[in-house]
Amino acid sequence: MVANSHRTHADRHWVAVHKGRLVGFAGSVPPAPGTSSLAELWGIYLLSAYQGSGLGQQLLEATIGTESATLWVARDNTRAQAFYRRNGFAASGREKILDDWEGMTVIQMVR
Repeated sequence: MVANSHRTHADRHWVAVHKGRLVGFAGSVPPAPGTSSLAELWGIYLLSAYQGSGLGQQLLEATIGTESATLWVARDNTRAQAFYRRNGFAASGREKILDDWEGMTVIQMVR
C-alpha cells in the first residue's frame, strides 16, 4: 500500500507500507516559483526485499504521476536507471559528484 504522508503545494512525500511495516518512501519538490524548471523527484527508496514488487512504480506514480520531471541517480545504479527509462526518463548528459556522499557520481535524468 502506498500512502500520502504529507502533501502541500511545496512538496510531496509518500510512504510504502506492507503488513503494517514501512518498507519505502519517495518524495518530490515542485519547480521553483517563477521559473520554467521541472519538478524534481528527490528519491524513491525501498527495502531490497520489496524492489521489483511494484511498490516502486506505485510510489513514482503517486509522487509525480506522468508530469515532466528531473532526478539525479547514482551513475553505478543501473537497476534504478532502467526503472526510470521504463518510465520515460532519459539521461540528460549532466553529472555531478556528491562530496557529502563519499564522492558518489550521479547523473541527471529528465522526462
